[in-house]
Amino acid sequence: MTEARIHDRGYLAYDGPRHSPGMAMVNLCRHTIQRVLGLKRSNWQKVLPAVSLFIAFVPAIVFIGIAAFLPQGEELGLNSTVNYYGFITGALFLFTAFVAPESVCTDRRSGMLGLYLASPLNRDTYLAAKFAAIAAVLATMTLGPPLLMLIAFTLADAGPDGVTGWLTELGRILASGTALAVFWTALSLALSSLTTRRSLASVGIFVGLLASSAVGDGLAAGAELGDSYALLNLVGLPFEAVWRIFGDQQFDAPISEVDTWAIFASLVGLIIAFAAFARWRYQRIEVSR
Repeated sequence: MTEARIHDRGYLAYDGPRHSPGMAMVNLCRHTIQRVLGLKRSNWQKVLPAVSLFIAFVPAIVFIGIAAFLPQGEELGLNSTVNYYGFITGALFLFTAFVAPESVCTDRRSGMLGLYLASPLNRDTYLAAKFAAIAAVLATMTLGPPLLMLIAFTLADAGPDGVTGWLTELGRILASGTALAVFWTALSLALSSLTTRRSLASVGIFVGLLASSAVGDGLAAGAELGDSYALLNLVGLPFEAVWRIFGDQQFDAPISEVDTWAIFASLVGLIIAFAAFARWRYQRIEVSR
């Protein structure tokens, strides 16, 4: 039997580094990024993030190789950045539906949300940190490959003409990539706030996106009720906005007939609506501390 001893050391004041509440947001954001990417977790939890990044970056690398070594690469339109966004639809769809919900649903299910709110974080700063983390990872997929292609094509003398053309293309890439990342992040947080189960959130996002695509295009093209119904297509809307940012449009889609102002207004409106709904939900979630 061991002897236990209690030594009275008195009150010791904390003399370590002191940070502002903003550092709590930074730490939560960093931890969330590590979580959704599967870092410091099992190999199985790294599969979906790795597949999403693979889908996003590999086509860009292939296009760069074609444009660099084959003269007909430019004729195929591979040096046009806007044509690339269609190739990352699958990556964004996969990440939004199956990876992003992991960052918020698990906290509520495990009770970690209460511990976070017992720290300098409140509900708004917690949600803002989560939003920033998911958007940062999505921006890696929406900004990384197009920027890589722009730099590679410029070095291969196949990029935009002149400084003005190059800066214009850069601005369009930054605007498009940011819009896509913010839209998919807001959508993911809004739908994930409805349940504590990650699997249900994933199914809801997956089915909701497919249903919106079918209903929007079906009402616009199939039922011929009007082109504006194509705005209900939550998959096609953000990508059509990207085409409009680049001064073009998809002529094979019903949404291509909708006015540009309506495209941008709908996209901004949905982002605000999704973000507001997520905040409304989190303001009413009961947590135990």
